Amino acid sequence: MGIGLVPFIETTGVGPYEGARVTVEADGGISVATGVGTQGQGHFTSFAQIVSEQLGVDPRNVHIVTGDTSHFHWGTGTFASRGAVVAANAINAAATGVRSKILKLASKVLGAPEEELELVDGQVRVADIPEQSMSLGELAVLANPLRGAVEPGTEPGLESTDYFGPQYGATASGTHGMILEVDPETMEIEIRKYVAVEDCGTILNELIVDGQVHGGMSLGIGNCYYEKLEYDDSGNLLNGSFMDYLIPRATDMPKELLVGHQVTKSPLNPLGSKGAGEAGTIPVPSVFAQALEDALVDFDLEITEMPLSPNRLFELLEAKK
Repeated sequence: MGIGLVPFIETTGVGPYEGARVTVEADGGISVATGVGTQGQGHFTSFAQIVSEQLGVDPRNVHIVTGDTSHFHWGTGTFASRGAVVAANAINAAATGVRSKILKLASKVLGAPEEELELVDGQVRVADIPEQSMSLGELAVLANPLRGAVEPGTEPGLESTDYFGPQYGATASGTHGMILEVDPETMEIEIRKYVAVEDCGTILNELIVDGQVHGGMSLGIGNCYYEKLEYDDSGNLLNGSFMDYLIPRATDMPKELLVGHQVTKSPLNPLGSKGAGEAGTIPVPSVFAQALEDALVDFDLEITEMPLSPNRLFELLEAKK
């Protein structure tokens, strides 16, 4: 039985920029277009939540389009855990701009100061007189008059485009711990417990962050003790199929996996977000090696290579003997 404990840092949210456009449609729905791409990180949910909080609408009424140049021309891409830092802050800025336009127009229509208005359930209303209200869809129609002129100094519609380019990348951090057991005869392992505590700044959606940690940790374990591409001296791949390439199964994952969060907001962007996309993988090789060395302390074995396998670990122990 062995234990490993490793702190780590992760540079996240690098530039150069991302942009977004937020529009209130005549039916009250919200359209969002951003240049950042997405590959299943939960962007649609997280980005909708940001707009929802700014405009007081149900997230289900926020339609997100990502990485489509027919909707938004400029974007850099999804890498370096930058979605929640760069793209999310661009979307937040654009939503803030729309919120400002909503309050300014509603103040004239409802005859109340902007500071006395609130956005709730798809409506803008006077805080002390809730019945004095109108829907965002109605306000969007008024903002785009079909007759007459647009007031000088204003723009038609409830729409805003904005960009965010961080001067510096953010830095996420955390600590991972593992308790594992090694069978001394077969060198098979069983991870009894895995604990990950992360600080990715403001958490946009805790369920999504937990999923990223789970997935990253799983990939990390696969890269540590199972998956390896074997080549011969001529560079030919020897294990070209899953028949001879060792991949971890669900039963090889930790018996108990705990994820905790420490929230320290980043001072480098308005949302205070940092990023967590790769945090699940970064510390895994080190914590895995620590736990193996601790479990095999009687052999005085130092782990200096990854990935390992039951067979390779057996070879290392035999060489040590």
